[in-house]
Amino acid sequence: MLQIENVKKKYGKKEVLKGVSFEVEKGDFLAIIGKNGAGKTTLTNIICKLVKQDSGTIKYAFDERDLYSHIGVQTQSGDFDDRLKVEDMCTLWRKIYKVDQAVVEGYLERFDLTEVRKQYIKTLSGGQKQKLNILLSLLNDPDLLILDELTTSLDATSRHEMRKYLKELNDQGKTIIMVSHYMDEVEAMCNKVVVIKNGEVEQSTTPQALMGTDYNSLQDYFVESM
Repeated sequence: MLQIENVKKKYGKKEVLKGVSFEVEKGDFLAIIGKNGAGKTTLTNIICKLVKQDSGTIKYAFDERDLYSHIGVQTQSGDFDDRLKVEDMCTLWRKIYKVDQAVVEGYLERFDLTEVRKQYIKTLSGGQKQKLNILLSLLNDPDLLILDELTTSLDATSRHEMRKYLKELNDQGKTIIMVSHYMDEVEAMCNKVVVIKNGEVEQSTTPQALMGTDYNSLQDYFVESM
């Protein structure tokens, strides 16, 4: 699905990525973990072609010239135009991706956003904005779904339901890359983990193998579970 080879990126004199390499296979649910500032978001932005790497290559299993027909992206910031209503944003994305209104209605209901569809985005809670962000990333039924801090702002119930839904998608064959700081999230959902440290891949392993290491060595990568 995705082959990342020796990707490097500098901002000024700071080396953010120093030669990152790993592979994502079709059907993987892969977590990228690391301290704040390790280069995780820069890496996902490069994969999405929002940022250009200085060197190295990324090979896609689909035509990268039509990248956004094949990937869905939930960004960490989730910035929206606050002058728009929820249904305005959904209509815009629906027209871009040429999907039926029934698809939008299904996601609005699943993510408990139907009742706020006529509200301006600026009036939504942080959790509702995050659900809208995830909804939009799914509208085109992407081959590859990229999630940056998936459960930020979600309450415990919504976080559980979102994790359950995404695990179902993965079980159905959806390939997912997720940046996370929650140990329980990674352990419950993912089959692979890439640990980024100081701009390099420290290890590429499984959640089970990672959790079998000294817990104190993992505390820099995770926050406490919700």
